[in-house]
Amino acid sequence: MSGNLVAHSALLASAAMASAFILGFPVHWALFHWKVFDRPNERSSHSHPTARGGGIAVLLAVIFVGPFAVNLTWTLGLVALSGLLLAVVSFIDDLRSLPQLLRFAVHASAALIALYALSFGRTADLSSEKFAGIAVIGFIWITGYTNAFNFMDGINGLAGMQIVITGVGTALVGITAGGALDHPAIILSLVLAGAGAGFLPYNFPHARMFLGDVGSAPIGFFLAVFAFWVARDLGWWLLGAFGLLHANFILDTTVTLARRIWIADRWFESHREHFYQRLVRAGKSHSFVTEWECILQIIVLITVIAAIKMGWPQRIAAAGAVFALWAGLFAFAEFQFKKRSNSRPAS
Repeated sequence: MSGNLVAHSALLASAAMASAFILGFPVHWALFHWKVFDRPNERSSHSHPTARGGGIAVLLAVIFVGPFAVNLTWTLGLVALSGLLLAVVSFIDDLRSLPQLLRFAVHASAALIALYALSFGRTADLSSEKFAGIAVIGFIWITGYTNAFNFMDGINGLAGMQIVITGVGTALVGITAGGALDHPAIILSLVLAGAGAGFLPYNFPHARMFLGDVGSAPIGFFLAVFAFWVARDLGWWLLGAFGLLHANFILDTTVTLARRIWIADRWFESHREHFYQRLVRAGKSHSFVTEWECILQIIVLITVIAAIKMGWPQRIAAAGAVFALWAGLFAFAEFQFKKRSNSRPAS
């Protein structure tokens, strides 16, 4: 039975990968036909107009393959509905920029719908006060990561690699913690990872399409919701493991935001101050940055999986190692950026 589930899951992920790759052709044509371009400006990390909205292919692949993967329930239906709401508004934002307050309201609404859906599940062992506290953590986690994923989708391949590694990683964390392979969030994480892999050829190493907000916002949302769903059923302590799995995007976004607020910059506006962007501005290629983030992320995934089977002292040590790993990358980025800035002749 287990072997059949493994084969079934691999088939679904492969189907999603193939679907996303095949769907990329008409999506790419439609985006060009409708002139949905990301045109370079002073805050861009690319130098020529590129189709924006390729994430539609990823979402369609999940929509086509998903029904073959899991049974439709109220929980899954509401999660899907909240993601669809997010995708529609985000696509409008791709076409014409929407007010930031409106975008945040939609992100918050999607998170609240998802949390309401997940409250249908295994909450009998929680007091109402304890679940309310967890719901607050869940709201911060889902809305925060939705935005973090959106912010980190700025160079070729980085977000796509994150989809693949953290999608597979969510499934592996769940299975290692004792979850069944046919758990809806575990299966859909694998499907999403497959769809992300199918999109990568369009975005890495050279970008013909970007995910766009229509892709990055709902994909970040689904990754966060699936992780929360697994933690709900297998133990809330797993939120720490998932936090470590997504630490590269969380820490880069959080530290960058704190730095911009500290220097009284207009932190709510678009910028190129993330560590991965500063590496590109220091002269490193998109491929260099994405590949190194990918290598380090795989090391993190292995560390997290190993730590789940250990005691709490080892888990704490693993968490420290993960933070040190990303701190090293960020320090390297700062060093390279300042070195490049200091070498430029004064104007």
